[in-house]
Amino acid sequence: MLTPLDIQKKEFRRSFRGYNEEEVDKFLDQLVQNYEALYLENQSLKEKLENGEAAMARYLEMEKVIKNAVIMAQKNADDLERNARQEAELLLEDARLRAEKIIGDAEGKAARTLQEARERARYRIEEAENRVRDVMEEYRLLNKQVQMFRVKFRSFLEAQISLLDDQEEEVLEMMSNFGSGWLEAAAGRNGDDAGGREDTDSAAGAARGNLRAGEGDPGEQGDDGDR
Repeated sequence: MLTPLDIQKKEFRRSFRGYNEEEVDKFLDQLVQNYEALYLENQSLKEKLENGEAAMARYLEMEKVIKNAVIMAQKNADDLERNARQEAELLLEDARLRAEKIIGDAEGKAARTLQEARERARYRIEEAENRVRDVMEEYRLLNKQVQMFRVKFRSFLEAQISLLDDQEEEVLEMMSNFGSGWLEAAAGRNGDDAGGREDTDSAAGAARGNLRAGEGDPGEQGDDGDR
């Protein structure tokens, strides 16, 4: 491309009947000025275009970077959301399993406690029933022993009464056989003639006492009767 200096330094050869030199130079000077203005404007426009293209390239690059950043951010956001959802689901599942385990343990413990309570209650009931049976058995044995004792004691009393009646009859019979002489002899041994009938009764009472003393302890008689 020609520059204004190339046009300004251009020299034409002279020829016969050529153009007017002064008009040509004046035109060339005007042409150089216009061309120089157009050349500078063209250079300025080229620089602006290059700057614009560079800016466009930078903007495109920045747009690409921003788009990539947005895409990456969106991808990261999607990954974070997916990871957060998965983590939440895992936590929820873990909480559900823990809750089920806690509920299961509690139900098992409650069942064991209830079973133990039932076992203890059944043991206490059986123990009380055994105790009642033992008490009732002891009561029956004691009642039987009381009944046996009453029968034996009644038999003993009846035997003693019968024995006393027999002995009293024997004494009266002996006294009637000895007659009044025996009574007087008994009174004389006491040395008191004035005792009369009282001494006679005393002698008879003494004789009864001796006879009773010869019969021994009633308890022993009862034991003998039991035997």
